[in-house]
Amino acid sequence: MRYIESASPRDMEIFLTGLASELLSIRAKVIIDLYVDESIADERTQEAFGKMKEAATRESSVREPRRFSRRRDPFMGMEVDLVKTDAVAHFSLLAHRVINAEAWCGENQVFGTVESPVKVWVDMDDETVDKLIASASVAGAAVRG
Repeated sequence: MRYIESASPRDMEIFLTGLASELLSIRAKVIIDLYVDESIADERTQEAFGKMKEAATRESSVREPRRFSRRRDPFMGMEVDLVKTDAVAHFSLLAHRVINAEAWCGENQVFGTVESPVKVWVDMDDETVDKLIASASVAGAAVRG
């Protein structure tokens, strides 16, 4: 497992965009909790947060009609389908800003957050992680890990 640290939340967003593509290619199950400890100041991120919460509410009402609901919180453990339009952008904007985001390949967790807008961890082979860091650096992000 390697901790990835960026110089800014924007740099982490760039890293997470590349990571999202890798997670998609390995068919990882991506999960995000739609709560934050600190308010979101960035307008793009606020918009993505609102859209994800709307989608979670919509999916919850379809999946569990109110009269049969077990009061499951639709904002906890929302699965992110990275194939859907805007999902990668929303994941990249939010994963490091919410209280928890993670990705799983079967029984193995391959990504997680640490309640920091500039730090996450990745449990993939070193070659893959190095490639992701290099790609983020080429895109202008200050990332190390």
